[in-house]
Amino acid sequence: MEDNTRYLVRCEEASDWVRHVDEGSQIVNDFYLPQGPFEKNEMSDTIYHAGTKVNYHEHSQGYETFFIARGSVECTIRGKKAVAQAGDIVHLPPYTPHGFVFLEEGTIWRELFQEINMQQGILNKNMILKHYPDLYEDPEFIGIYREANGSFVREKEVQDIAPTVPKSEIPEIREPGFAWARHCGDGWELKLKVGRFECNGAKEVWEANLDAGITIEYQDPHPYFELYYITKGRVRFTILEGFADEAVFVAEAGSIVRIPPYAKHKIEVVEAAQLFDNGCEIRLMSMLEDLAAIRATRPQVLEDPVMKKKLLRKYKCFVTAFYKKA
Repeated sequence: MEDNTRYLVRCEEASDWVRHVDEGSQIVNDFYLPQGPFEKNEMSDTIYHAGTKVNYHEHSQGYETFFIARGSVECTIRGKKAVAQAGDIVHLPPYTPHGFVFLEEGTIWRELFQEINMQQGILNKNMILKHYPDLYEDPEFIGIYREANGSFVREKEVQDIAPTVPKSEIPEIREPGFAWARHCGDGWELKLKVGRFECNGAKEVWEANLDAGITIEYQDPHPYFELYYITKGRVRFTILEGFADEAVFVAEAGSIVRIPPYAKHKIEVVEAAQLFDNGCEIRLMSMLEDLAAIRATRPQVLEDPVMKKKLLRKYKCFVTAFYKKA
């Protein structure tokens, strides 16, 4: 079991990894293990050698979200092909056929999984390859292995004949400007990158672009994990402020921060930042829509602290303060 005080992972720092596996054609660095009934918030890096191919297949369960942190990838998804590059996100729900060719040496496929337990799958595969390598070539055994993983192999030639199209024709590839919904205010912009409707209702993934001086406080304990991925700027986290086990640290680009349930905390943007809320339990899309409607028609509701708090809790939002310092 992981230590819940392991808040910060610097993706390039080996001392922060849970596990490191060299699989030959790729290297896997595990950061966080899956949590809860939806097996959420599993994160890792897979670093690929140029030319590595993942044959065309689909899954009967599990949600995969890939951040391309470096390099480029030829993606074949639902019979169409396009090249995704650093800064793009690829999101794959179950029964979405996909295959990849990693085009550049050292391409970083920063992975976020739900309901798939990919790390256990890697351990299983390496157990077989190490102790029973002949079985990996046995069609009957591999059929049992794939069925256990919910993996359905498609004809690999699909990747050869698939037409090349613009990325905009493959909605599973999300370029930096993509958003299902967009909201902004004084010093902040939020973009919905992966909807709750794409994650079995378990969560949302939001991109937040925040000016220096923005502060977000969670001073009411709540029962949810939070998982942030910082891609630009610098963000200070203060967790359990005032307690003996208080933790204060600054997360920079290429860092992941996980905050466990019931830990009061504060987020302060030190330098203009971009971060992704990868485990958003808040029904934020619905909340922001409804807040906009209330602000336009019944602003007095938001001026009453009791009513405002009750409204936020309706959407599982435990933010107690959001402000921009001068």
